[in-house]
Amino acid sequence: MRLVHTPSFLPVAAVLTTALLVSGCSREDDGEARDTTPSASPPTSQAPSDGAGTAARSYPVFAPQNYTYRLEVLCFCPLVGPLAITVADGVVTTATSIGGETRGEEAPEYARLTINDVIARANDARVAAVEVVWPAGQDHPDRVVIDQIEMATDDEVTYTIRDVQVR
Repeated sequence: MRLVHTPSFLPVAAVLTTALLVSGCSREDDGEARDTTPSASPPTSQAPSDGAGTAARSYPVFAPQNYTYRLEVLCFCPLVGPLAITVADGVVTTATSIGGETRGEEAPEYARLTINDVIARANDARVAAVEVVWPAGQDHPDRVVIDQIEMATDDEVTYTIRDVQVR
C-alpha cells in the first residue's frame, strides 16, 4: 500500500484571505492629523471631527456687504439648480433659479444664503465634518461640504460659490 500526500492549500488561502480583510479595513489617512484652519496652501482644508461635532473651526467672514453671486446647493432636498443671489447690506434681497425646471422661480428659504451664511455653516461646531475649498488669496470659499451627522445617510450638503461680483 502506498500513501500519497497531496499538499493542502487551505492554510495558505486562509492567511491570504485574512490579510486582505485586515488591509481592507484600514484607511489611507489613519493616524494623520488634519488642518483645522484655512491656509494658502493647500487650497483645501478639512476640519476633523472628534465624534461629538465640537471641532473648532474659524474660517474668516466675507467682508463685502453688497454683491451678487451664483450658488448651487446639493443635498437630499428639492433641487433648485443654480441660483443668482443678490446681497445688499449683508441681506439676501433676491435669490432666483437660473437653470433647470425651476428657472425664473424664487429660491426656497433654505437656499437664500449670503456667503457669510455658508461660512457660518462651515464654522458650526455642531456639524460632524466640514471640507472647505478656499483658493489662496481669495476672500471667499469656492465650495463648502458639510456632513451634519457622523455616520448618517442623506444629511450631507454641498455649497458651491461662483461668479462673485462685489458692487
